[in-house]
Order: sequence, then structure tokens, then C-alpha cells
Amino acid sequence: MRDEDRYVRWNACTVLGKLGEKAATNEVIAALINAMRDESSGVRQTACEALGNLGEKAATNEVIAALINATRDADSLVRGRACKTLGKLGEKAATNEFGEKAATNEVIAALINAMCEESSGVRQTACEALGKLGEKAATNEVIAAFINATRDKEYMIRQTACEALGNFGEKAATNEVIDSLVNFIGTIDDSDDILVDALVRAMCSYDGMRSLNLGTIGKLCNWIRKSSEIDLTPIPSERLMELFLNSRNFSWLSLVAYVALLQGIAVTVCKGVVKIYDTKGVVELEMPNPELGITFTEAFSDQRREIESDFPFGKETAS
Repeated sequence: MRDEDRYVRWNACTVLGKLGEKAATNEVIAALINAMRDESSGVRQTACEALGNLGEKAATNEVIAALINATRDADSLVRGRACKTLGKLGEKAATNEFGEKAATNEVIAALINAMCEESSGVRQTACEALGKLGEKAATNEVIAAFINATRDKEYMIRQTACEALGNFGEKAATNEVIDSLVNFIGTIDDSDDILVDALVRAMCSYDGMRSLNLGTIGKLCNWIRKSSEIDLTPIPSERLMELFLNSRNFSWLSLVAYVALLQGIAVTVCKGVVKIYDTKGVVELEMPNPELGITFTEAFSDQRREIESDFPFGKETAS
């Protein structure tokens, strides 16, 4: 590791990395941290990679600090590898039980900064790494960075950002996130299961859905109509109904009725009460205005006719 020949130093880092967790001694970790300050960018890059292969034992304060520093390296390949290693160490690196909470913020801040890199490769790697840190990294700043990344000029970065937002759970299911997912997924087909699942999970958030604007609601409805295979069963049926009943926003009605019918849910309206029949049982919701009941019933009838025209089997099922 201290040889004068950079290729020897590079090869030493490579071998240590291949040995994996069994090589994760204090001496090895210290040597690799030192190698991250090597004059050769190839050695620095390989040292970053080797540390990522040493497992949880390498997730020390010293290693994390060295990796954060490497995200500002003059060489873009070193910066990218440092981001990837932070992601590989995963949640352990972001919530290091041996360090202070500031380590979490520093890791996240470094990766957010890397997402603004000029190098698309570094932006991509930083995006992937930040996504691997999980829900505990889902701060407002991180969510904002990912929303911004969904507008990146590089397709793969936009896709990675959407996938990460979907993996952050309900905490990230804001109207801005749902809007970003809808806008991106509308540009591709419905064969990307990860993105489709991410959007469906986001649609489970009542708070996120209720703040959507008319344009996004329309795009969401059109996307669901054109999707050949989509599992909408995770979306709570009563939550969808409440979106319309509580807001009395008629722009929701077509979407609510269409999704409910595709879920195989039966709905009745009687004496100011909406009854929803699904696999979990019966849910009752109060209809605030009798006139809404008529509109509600008509919307379900209209959407059922659309489904029957969209899907040939609809008419057979209805008979």
C-alpha cells in the first residue's frame, strides 16, 4: 500500500476489496482510508470500492468522513465511487450507531450535493445511493432533491429518482411526488413494474392525493385507463371515495368510480349513506348532500360502460 509504484498500490486495494468482510480489520480499514488520499485517482477510486466490500465493520465514523470528503474529489470517477460506497454501506452509514446524529445529515447533504453534479454518472450514482438509505433519509430536502431529479435531462436519472420516491413510503407521498411520478410514467409504457408499484403506493396516501391539481388528476385517470396490467388493490377503496365526498370536487369522480370498478368493488347509495363492499367487508360513508348521490350513481354507471367498451370481457362479466 506504500509502494512507490501506483499499480502495485492499486492492485493491493483491489485484492483487499476482493477478500471482503474477512479482511475488515482495523489495520486494513486504516490503510484503505489512507489510500483514499493517494496522488493517483485510480488508487483513490479502488480504495473507495474496497471499503464498500468490507461490510458493516467498515461503516465507522472515519470511513464515512473519508467517503464524504471523496464526494468532493477532483476526479469524477472517484466522486461517483464514493457515492456508490456510501449507498452500499446503506442505512448503517446513514445512522451509524457509533457516531453522532450529525453523521446522518452529513452523508445525506453530501449525496444531495452530488445529485447536482455536472457529471451525469455521478448524479446517477448519488441518486441510487441516496435511495438505498431508506425511509430514514426521507427528509424534506431529500424529497425535494428527488423531485428535482425527476426533471433531469438523463432518462435513467429520472427513472431512478421516481423509484426512490416510491420506496420512501407514505412519508414521501406528497402531491408534488405523485405529480412527478404521474408526469414521468406518462412518458413510458406500463411495463415498468417498479415505477407502476411506486405510483400505486403513493396513491394510497389520502393527504398526498387530495392536494392534486386538476391536470394531474386527469393525467392519472388517463394513465390508469391505458394501462394494460396494473394492480390497484392496495389502494384503500374508502379513501378514494372520501376524496370526492369530502372535497365535492367532481374532477375526482370519474377516477374514483373507474378505480373502484376495476378493483371489483360494489357500491350502493341509500338514504344519504354510501356502502362500499370489498373483500374486507362493508364500509359506510356519509353522503353530505343527497344530490351528490345521484351524480355518484351516474358516474359509476358511466364508468362501467367505459370499462365494458375498453375490455371485451366486461360485458360478459356484467351479464
